[in-house]
Amino acid sequence: MLPTIGFFVILVLYYLWAIFDARSNTQSYVAAAYSKWGDTVDVSEVGSERIGLLLAVEDPTFFKHRGVDLGTPGAGMTTLTQGLVKLLYFPNGFKQGLAKIRQTLIAQHALDALVSKNEQLRLFLNIAYFGTENGKPIHGFDSASKIYFGKGISELTNQEFLSLIAMFIGPNNLKPGTDENRRRVESIQAFLAGKIIPASVLDVEYEGKRSGNFAEEALMVFLRFLTV
Repeated sequence: MLPTIGFFVILVLYYLWAIFDARSNTQSYVAAAYSKWGDTVDVSEVGSERIGLLLAVEDPTFFKHRGVDLGTPGAGMTTLTQGLVKLLYFPNGFKQGLAKIRQTLIAQHALDALVSKNEQLRLFLNIAYFGTENGKPIHGFDSASKIYFGKGISELTNQEFLSLIAMFIGPNNLKPGTDENRRRVESIQAFLAGKIIPASVLDVEYEGKRSGNFAEEALMVFLRFLTV
């Protein structure tokens, strides 16, 4: 019993430290991200219609949640805020599993608590990951627009903008111009038109996935408990 209690105490202290450390460094991490990947896109430049498309697919409750949403069908286990946490607070890469707990706590108690929703959107537009090209990572909508379509983000059609949104569940497997990306865009369009209703939180591909595996479901239950 005592070793179990000791382990639990250590775990709690570790995550409390992770939150404290994240809060202490959030502003410097945000500044470093802009310095590394650029700050060329403003929310107003993208426009409310396209921001609406982005949020409808990736994070429908973005303006309502506190960094975490584990209840919206089709949204998956990662909000825009959590996606930013991966890029800002995990410099050595993010590995699924226990790191999801740290990511979730930081999203709720550090990034969302300290950075406004509009600033989070601006940050996402500038540093979101869009796969690699010739071995180099692509970050930000403007860079992705120029690399995949040969023009800036303000010149994209809605179809092309959706092609970029379609990449997020698998950036290197869903590049614009591929059949995989085209099919994903078609699924997104059907979802936006109300022709597809996601079956569960994890039904991000709109294929009727009603539940995840045991580990995924157990993790979601635990994360819901942590973020009540």
